[in-house]
Amino acid sequence: MANVIQGVTFFQDKLVYQAAHTRKLVPFTPAVATLLREHQIFTFLNGQRVRFSPGTVLSVSQNVSLEPYTTFPVGERFFPMGAFSYSRSVLPVNTIVGRYTSIATGVSRMGANHPLHRFTTSSVSYEQHSTALNAYLTTHPTDFEITGELPATDLPVVIGNDVWIGQDVTFASSGITVNDGAVVAANAVVTKDVPPYAVVAGNPARIVKYRFDSATIQRLLALRWWQYDFGQFTTVKSDDEVNVFIDKVTALQAAGQLQPFQPPVVTLTDFIK
Repeated sequence: MANVIQGVTFFQDKLVYQAAHTRKLVPFTPAVATLLREHQIFTFLNGQRVRFSPGTVLSVSQNVSLEPYTTFPVGERFFPMGAFSYSRSVLPVNTIVGRYTSIATGVSRMGANHPLHRFTTSSVSYEQHSTALNAYLTTHPTDFEITGELPATDLPVVIGNDVWIGQDVTFASSGITVNDGAVVAANAVVTKDVPPYAVVAGNPARIVKYRFDSATIQRLLALRWWQYDFGQFTTVKSDDEVNVFIDKVTALQAAGQLQPFQPPVVTLTDFIK
């Protein structure tokens, strides 16, 4: 069942948008190891052993939806990810990743912004849980109150299908969508949404080109080939020119030889059974 989130169509089941960093801390146990193995969720890019040790605490997002053939080779965080994708980076738990997406090392999201429109950018205008500020208030009675909470500024990075995120990319905390087929070059600082099949680079990231011409991009977006598992592409060669690929997959669709890939997903409920 398709789910549209921030304008991107995802095909993993039970996927919902989650703005907050709502998560559950889950102790790693033999039952969790079995869950990952049985559902083909991997923790090494080249190996089937589960890399966590007894006593490790996993951070699992409230909205986690994990398809088989996903890989988390670093960190202890699990966030929604579609089949055939991997992340070499430890991303925030409210990140969403589609299918066939590759995320390199060193990818991160900026922290929350400080207010520019108040009398100060200091945390004295909003941080009610600061040990230092509260220690001061304990010993310096005052009528000044730290009450001005900030709006949410650490919103999710939503990464579509067939996306490549290069090394050491930084995303703004304002909520960025990287649309299907896009490429983000290494060291880019992404401050706004990335269009489908765009290649962006620089600080701030700007479009340097598109992977294909406009007509081809429209064909790919209409085809949504990532709704299928690649094993069904029986007539396709991995190095086919893109329009040859589109023609072949379109022919397979017309012949009724393709069925959407709808594997069972792992959710938070499965982690805490």
